[in-house]
Amino acid sequence: MLVLTVVGVLPVMGQGVSMSFIIPKDGYFSAPVSPLSVRGLGYKWGMIGFGTGASLYNMPGLPMSDLPFEADKPLVGPFWSVLVPLQLTLGVDGQRMSAKLLAGGFGMWHISPRLNYGNLDRAIADYEGWDVANADVELENKLGGGWMTGMELAFHVNRQFSITTEVEYLSGSSAMPLRGDYQGGTAGGQIENKPLDYADAHVMLQGWEISIGVVINNR
Repeated sequence: MLVLTVVGVLPVMGQGVSMSFIIPKDGYFSAPVSPLSVRGLGYKWGMIGFGTGASLYNMPGLPMSDLPFEADKPLVGPFWSVLVPLQLTLGVDGQRMSAKLLAGGFGMWHISPRLNYGNLDRAIADYEGWDVANADVELENKLGGGWMTGMELAFHVNRQFSITTEVEYLSGSSAMPLRGDYQGGTAGGQIENKPLDYADAHVMLQGWEISIGVVINNR
């Protein structure tokens, strides 16, 4: 609905769809939900302009920060995420090819995120020095955002169609407080129960986004 609204009110340079992949730092490779990635919305004045769009991702796993321990594997996932960028652009158009620098921010919303209890339990056990741990945790899902920058190349097949390739670096986070409890212990020892309250926990999204798509030009 958001994308349809944007399309209706913007004097767009072009409209298109793309397959976008995210390679997150300390996370699992995120594949696109094709064709639910819309790009090429925006407007330009000569070399300067702005662009937006929206992408739906299948996120297998992302890391978390601001915990009392460090985990070497993603602690949340799988789930769906919607990313909406808003960027300034600086580009040069040619007959056969165009190049564009991109810089701005993005908002994101995780749809029904879930914890990876296997990785979380192992991280807690390592933190406590236990052989085994078992957590029971509720999470609070909040809107997030961050910044992104990169470059886009467009290869013009004709006046109506262009093939685009885009590479961008993203850095953002979403607050996701965790509350609950966990229990565990060492072999032959007593089982301990402890409360869990990580009010400052965040889901991190840092890494590279790679997009390949087709744009219908308004040229």
